[in-house]
Amino acid sequence: MATTGSISPTALPNAGSTSSAAKTAATIVKSLNAGSGIDTQSLADSLVAAERAPKQAAIDKNIQKNNDVVSGMSALKYVLNNLKTAFDDLKDVSDYKNMTVSSDQSLVTATADAGASGGSHSIVVKSLAQGQRDVFSPQVPTTTSKLNNGAAMALTLGGNAFPDGQSISVPAGQDTPQGVVDAINSANVGLTAHLVNTGLGANPYKIVVNGGIGVDKSFTLSGLGDANAGQGQAAQDAELTVDGVQVFSATNTVSGVIPGVSLTLWGTNHPQSTSLVLANDTSQVTTRVNALVTAYNDASNLMKEVTNPKSTLATYGATMVGNSTVQRLRDEMRQMVQVKSDTAPSNNVAYLHDIGVQIDSKGVMTVDSVKLGTAVNTDFSNTVKLLTGNQEQLSQYAVATPAGIAGVASRKLSAMLSSTGSLSTESSNATSNVSKYQDDLKKLDDRMQRLLERYSKQFAAMDSIVGQSKSTQTGLTSTFAGLMAMYTNK
Repeated sequence: MATTGSISPTALPNAGSTSSAAKTAATIVKSLNAGSGIDTQSLADSLVAAERAPKQAAIDKNIQKNNDVVSGMSALKYVLNNLKTAFDDLKDVSDYKNMTVSSDQSLVTATADAGASGGSHSIVVKSLAQGQRDVFSPQVPTTTSKLNNGAAMALTLGGNAFPDGQSISVPAGQDTPQGVVDAINSANVGLTAHLVNTGLGANPYKIVVNGGIGVDKSFTLSGLGDANAGQGQAAQDAELTVDGVQVFSATNTVSGVIPGVSLTLWGTNHPQSTSLVLANDTSQVTTRVNALVTAYNDASNLMKEVTNPKSTLATYGATMVGNSTVQRLRDEMRQMVQVKSDTAPSNNVAYLHDIGVQIDSKGVMTVDSVKLGTAVNTDFSNTVKLLTGNQEQLSQYAVATPAGIAGVASRKLSAMLSSTGSLSTESSNATSNVSKYQDDLKKLDDRMQRLLERYSKQFAAMDSIVGQSKSTQTGLTSTFAGLMAMYTNK
């Protein structure tokens, strides 16, 4: 909560404080030993304190009241922003496009984006895409044995991957099995190589060279002798049939065959087929509707607490008792969730309560999970239209465009929370009032300071007069006593 901003009474002239003028007057009176015996400074302080108290109490009360408004409005902005977020998560068609995918994952897996639609698809995977692998058998006993008597070597490349020809240089002195592998890997031409120790015979080492996946990455490599003594692998594309359509792919990730779906192939099942089933992910809709219920109830409960004079809620309770703005916001918020959708798709799906979301007699939002489940599982498209109006990222300024219950609510909450909305306006006004009342406290301080100085001077003067009168009285008494003594000889 914002601080009161009032000036502490202990920081102002008050009971116990003394102005320089008052101190001077008191010193003079005491030095003459002619005072009346009355503590005139305490009297002045008390009178000023009595004058100040009701005025400062009234100003402090106004500061506290306006600070309460600032604090309460800040809390309302927070919960209403959470409510807007909950509506935002339900207002766009893309919020409902998550799909669940079921398939034989040993053969094919899939991911679906917003362009996917529910349905079942038949898939036959005849072959997987694979890269070419050549195996060379240099007839040397170790990894450091020379292949070209220490002279440099040139490995010539060709095939689909290198249509213009290319070569890899093996420097002089590095013409060994390991040197060839290092030269291929460091050339960065899309080939990788490694050594394999077969453990067989006097020359157990083989050089394995791998190309990229797909027929278009096939290659030839000359300069190391004949390759693939029954151990190589030819490059090939993936071949599959989706819903009766034959498809070829240079990789095992296949897109564009099923709208909005990317397939990843893992195994073959030719000539059998497997099913890929796409369904709307209703669990996410249920989660977001429940989040809306929570956000609505949080906002509603806070509105009750800030206007309840008997609230025990710390910080924000009873901060806005009788505030008409809060009541209006509460009414508007309730209307958002009880109004008929501006794009009601059917007579059976026109209000939130048609999908199980309703307000009870105490103003608490609840959700019938069974009814909501039935709506999203049996009438998904109408449920989406009810909430979104089938809109996507509709501007909040497009007020004339039907946007569904969630879209319209988000638009209204944006207006409430804007810098020109009632929440910001009232908070700004209250902040300005606090500044004005703090100025009033400073002015009160100045007036009380001047009043204290005036009282101190007046009381010091009166005290001096009383002291002089007492001195004269004492002198006359002594004179009369002397005369009496002369006449009475005493």
